[in-house]
Amino acid sequence: MAQIHAIEIVVNEFFQSLGGWMQTPMLAITALGYEEFFVLLLPTLYWCFDQMIGFRVGLMLLLGNTFNNFFKFLFHTPRPYWVSESVRSLSHETSFGLPSGHAQIAATVWGWLAVEVRKRWFRIAALVVILLIGLSRIYLGVHFLSDVLLGWILGGLLVWAFAAWYPTVGAWVNRKTLWGKIGLIILSTVLMLGLIFGVKWVAEPSWEMDPAWVERAGEVAPYSLDGALTVSGTWFGMLTGFVVLMEKRGKFLAGQGGWKRQVRFIVGLIGIFALYFGLGQIFPRNADLISYLLRFVRYTLIGLWVSWLGPQAFEQLGLLDFADKKGS
Repeated sequence: MAQIHAIEIVVNEFFQSLGGWMQTPMLAITALGYEEFFVLLLPTLYWCFDQMIGFRVGLMLLLGNTFNNFFKFLFHTPRPYWVSESVRSLSHETSFGLPSGHAQIAATVWGWLAVEVRKRWFRIAALVVILLIGLSRIYLGVHFLSDVLLGWILGGLLVWAFAAWYPTVGAWVNRKTLWGKIGLIILSTVLMLGLIFGVKWVAEPSWEMDPAWVERAGEVAPYSLDGALTVSGTWFGMLTGFVVLMEKRGKFLAGQGGWKRQVRFIVGLIGIFALYFGLGQIFPRNADLISYLLRFVRYTLIGLWVSWLGPQAFEQLGLLDFADKKGS
């Protein structure tokens, strides 16, 4: 792998040689792959355009993040600026490099949206976004070409698998009782955490950062569990809230409402920010059991707000209508 990286450094050097004028647009493009962007995208789709598309995009986003964390822990490879002084670090990252999370999540989310929208212009636009996000990571010096390529491949495979299995699995889950569905959500959450904890337990003891990388890498926490707890907490909250809402109230009319869509988006974001930033300031961020539990709780609440509590609040405020009493 080290020999491959030595060759790939040339690719990073080439992109960075195109000039510093590209830094600002590349940082803007790469922002489309960060957690904060999806905190805005997912509820926008779910609350204001199509509830079911928003829900499926949420599933894809969280599954993609889980697999990305797993493979990063498994491969534990460096980033270009850790390895070579000739590559400038134009964005700082604390995790391992392979596969690129930005490239993988871009391929997963925008790839799935292309499946949902089914319009040629949108598919072309989605492909351009996926390509640009991957290239931005190479230019910024935070990923090798192989990191990006593997991210795209894994993202594409997840889109294919989800399209193939979602109808069957979804129909099977829908036949369960409410408590049966919640039991499956608990089981899947435990499996998510078990996958990450397991690979960390196996891989971390055998890994030690090359002393030559330390100064260039800066502050890193490549085996941090923050990402896994963020994803699993959001997964647990979002799915639990969704199945309860569908059981008790049914589907809501996200695409209707005119001006009410803008208002519920603003009201909903206030709720997200209160939980995301408010609890983020209150809860500790240490690498201990209490901090981990509170992080899980924080993101569970965010998931519950997006999928269940937010829509109920919108209805009470007269901002959202439900199609019927029972979901399907």
